[in-house]
Amino acid sequence: MNTVGAAALNAPKIGKAASRAHLETPAAVLDLPLFERNLATLAETCRAAGIGVRPHAKSHKSAEIARRQLAAGALGICCAKPGELLALFEAGIEDLMLTAPVASAAKIDALARAAARGARLMVVVDRADLIAAYGEAARRHDTRIDVVVDLDVGLLRSGVAEPAEAVALALAAADHPYLRYAGVQAYQGRIQHIDDFGARRAANDEAVRRLVPMLDALKAASLAPAIISGGGTGSHVLDAERRLFTEVQPGSYVFMDEAYNTVDIAGRGAPVFGPALRVAVTVIGHSSAGFAITDGGSKSFAWDGPAPRVLLPGPSGDRLVGTIEWCGDEFGRVLPAEGAATLPIGTVVECTVPHCDPTINMHDVLHVVAGDRLVAQWAVEGRGRAD
Repeated sequence: MNTVGAAALNAPKIGKAASRAHLETPAAVLDLPLFERNLATLAETCRAAGIGVRPHAKSHKSAEIARRQLAAGALGICCAKPGELLALFEAGIEDLMLTAPVASAAKIDALARAAARGARLMVVVDRADLIAAYGEAARRHDTRIDVVVDLDVGLLRSGVAEPAEAVALALAAADHPYLRYAGVQAYQGRIQHIDDFGARRAANDEAVRRLVPMLDALKAASLAPAIISGGGTGSHVLDAERRLFTEVQPGSYVFMDEAYNTVDIAGRGAPVFGPALRVAVTVIGHSSAGFAITDGGSKSFAWDGPAPRVLLPGPSGDRLVGTIEWCGDEFGRVLPAEGAATLPIGTVVECTVPHCDPTINMHDVLHVVAGDRLVAQWAVEGRGRAD
């Protein structure tokens, strides 16, 4: 892995005592014990319920994290965009699902070429011409592509909403000699961030109400889907209970963020997953009003969410020292917690993130930490691949 900037300066610190508190910053940091706990918690929940996991890489964009998800029992890895998928394929991930339709002949051709080179590729379709385009590309490269029909169960973004449309698309995919009809996708993203467990259950029930008639129609047409894929971090407990989906597509669970922090995921009034992704920043000065100013602003965090908490890791756990607010593209302003002193210049702190997906998209490297040490650096191969 070729590193530059802070990542290159931090590479010699790997394995050294107290290196976590002396990182060059801004740096994306992954707390390894929290990450491993998050990974194991979701895997066990779904394993116990008999439901598969196909995690979404839009949250992490990292081949090393994908490998660890697969080792934990994941069926494959979801990607939102062709560029993200192809970046992970080039990094050695082969079981890949594209969860959104595309309208580019060049991208469809690139996906088919990846399939011909060994990618076990699954794509979603929501219109007949897209089925034809994938089929022609697969024929051209002498390969086969698995197809799932995208069903709209309330997101109003992509997918068909009528049973007859679902049957027509499934039949077209099943009849194509270079495609394999694999099942359906039914994702309702708005459900994921409903804070109250009961309200989220009601919203999930409404999505199921929309889904069931389409599943019934497919079954009546002898096209019962082997795969029913959907759900996410916020709904996976509900989906595991209902057991209508054969698999779920959680993404944020490996990292977590402040947008998810208030979501009562399991109905217990307590967090299920911990804040494994942080951004380490350094106090570079004090403002005239006495606030600590850091070297991380909107070029280091995606600010579309609640304010990050500022943490000082230590032997007995993280100590909350305040929150951080935007103070420019390159700078942040620490608002100290009650009773907390202004942080000294040179202090390295770790901040939770407002929204993990776009935050990781700003970083080429994850600095993996455990205890007081930097233990590894993992590449973010899909960083910037919004194509």
